[in-house]
Amino acid sequence: MMKYLLATCSLMAMLGMGHLPALAQSTPSAPATSKPAIADDDLKKFVTAAKKLEAISIDRNTQVTQAVQKEGFTVDRFKEIFLAQKDPKAQTTNQISNDEKQKFDRAIIKLSEIQKETQTKMGSAVQSEGFEVPRFLQILDAIQKNPDLQKKVEQMLKPAGK
Repeated sequence: MMKYLLATCSLMAMLGMGHLPALAQSTPSAPATSKPAIADDDLKKFVTAAKKLEAISIDRNTQVTQAVQKEGFTVDRFKEIFLAQKDPKAQTTNQISNDEKQKFDRAIIKLSEIQKETQTKMGSAVQSEGFEVPRFLQILDAIQKNPDLQKKVEQMLKPAGK
């Protein structure tokens, strides 16, 4: 659960949450030996936001699968065409027909719309817990680098009474 949750949160960063890579590069970081202090209240809010992100991610995955299938593709065939588009040297088991190319292009447009919606939803989920996205990502980074914080988060994720 913890790995999936952290992966979901990391996905948020990869989905291009705007200016974050530039912000991360321009923000001076603390020395590697110091461990950032994160209040338990912030960890609780982080866990709540992360659970929301997980639900958004699951919904996004469903929407992506449906969009691909609506155009008549299996997920595997869509991936094959996607990889062939990214790398023309890639081997495809079947040639890409003009019809498939048109369907692929329509699916890509839909997937782009889904990605934009997902970014908005994820940003709102983080902000609804009182975080700005850069602070949320700082906490995520600290958790990923600190086994003690990981253990705290894992405890917070466990259902009450277990």
